[in-house]
Amino acid sequence: MKKILLRALAVFGVITSVQAQTINVNFSHYGGKQYVYVLERGNKNDTILTGKLDPSGKAVLVVPDAKKGYAGISHFVLTDGGGMDFIVNKENFSISCLEEQPNFENTNYIGSPENEFLNSRQKKQNQFFQKVSMVQYGLNIYTKEEPLYNALEKERQSLNQELSVLKSNTSQSKLYAARLAEIYDVLLGIGSPINQSEEERAKESNLFVKDKLDMAVLYNSGQWNNLIEGWMQLQQAVIKDDTAWLADTKQILSRIKSNEIYTAFTEKTVALFTKAGKDDMVSAISQYAAKSGRLEKPGKQLTNAISAPVIGASAPALQTAAGKKTINKKTLLFFYESGCNNCENEIHQLLGNYEIVKNKGYEIISVAADMTKDAAEGHDHTLPWKEKLCDFKGFAGPNFQTYAIIGTPTFFTIDEKGIITGKYARLVDTDILK
Repeated sequence: MKKILLRALAVFGVITSVQAQTINVNFSHYGGKQYVYVLERGNKNDTILTGKLDPSGKAVLVVPDAKKGYAGISHFVLTDGGGMDFIVNKENFSISCLEEQPNFENTNYIGSPENEFLNSRQKKQNQFFQKVSMVQYGLNIYTKEEPLYNALEKERQSLNQELSVLKSNTSQSKLYAARLAEIYDVLLGIGSPINQSEEERAKESNLFVKDKLDMAVLYNSGQWNNLIEGWMQLQQAVIKDDTAWLADTKQILSRIKSNEIYTAFTEKTVALFTKAGKDDMVSAISQYAAKSGRLEKPGKQLTNAISAPVIGASAPALQTAAGKKTINKKTLLFFYESGCNNCENEIHQLLGNYEIVKNKGYEIISVAADMTKDAAEGHDHTLPWKEKLCDFKGFAGPNFQTYAIIGTPTFFTIDEKGIITGKYARLVDTDILK
């Protein structure tokens, strides 16, 4: 019975080995070098293997069961420098490169339609844009009256048709590589046709991101940050419509199936909205995501945004040296950090308009994020109002946490009933000075 059991276990071990996903690498130039093998995951990299190439530069990478089903970009990195990226998607395949610097031109794949597709498309695209560059150069040199100009114009039309076919073939492919190629096109600004205006290209890219982009593909692509940040810059610089921007963000969230990715995208958008000074959008998208019930272990910034006091709600009590202070009269609450240029500008605005603010019936309470008593050195001010709070805990202090302050300067206007009536980055925006 014992021998039968041992034979069964041996057979099971062989079956397990056969079923495990394996990648055979051959980089003959790097024999004996140490390597790490890493998978992409949003903002993070998961190191799944470490090892050493044999003297001939070969190794077998076995994807662990915990990563079974992973589809995305992986990094084979030599600890001394060098390596390459390639797609992993439930394929057993081989990679070989005899050159010192592996790239899509000199690397061969056997048994990987994914990587073969991406390499082939990259070669076609490079050749295509070499032609585009030459045609565009010619069109800029020749006048419309010269015979060659018409020939070049026809060639441009032909290239536009070629680009349309390339994009159509990519769209119809079911490969992960095709979805990745579409992401690369957006990042490279490759629209259709080739002579699109910036506004047309922006609209096309935005439609792709909000309606078509598979966020699970993006999450494992190694381009998570680049594409989201690029899309938001496009929204801010070209489209310039915050209402549409917020609606598009919600549209993207509604299409995400994974709660992990839903949370990661929400955290990324909240961070970028905050950086852009879009406080209303930070509040709107964090509350929208919180109500969905889909957030998994949100980070500190998102948690603070969710719990942040909102306009129309009661102002939370402030922690002072004497204890809790309840706000129950008209108040201008000012959060700042000494030495911050924008904060210094607002301090000067407050000092210069102090009598106006006071005559409008507002009590001013300032809360500093300073960590030391000499933080204001070189920026000393005599602040005429009574309540000047600072616990030397910076943004980690209870008042900054309670009010979810993630950027300074920040103003809150509060009415005589203790209700928050507004949140602003500048004194002039509060309308108190009117």
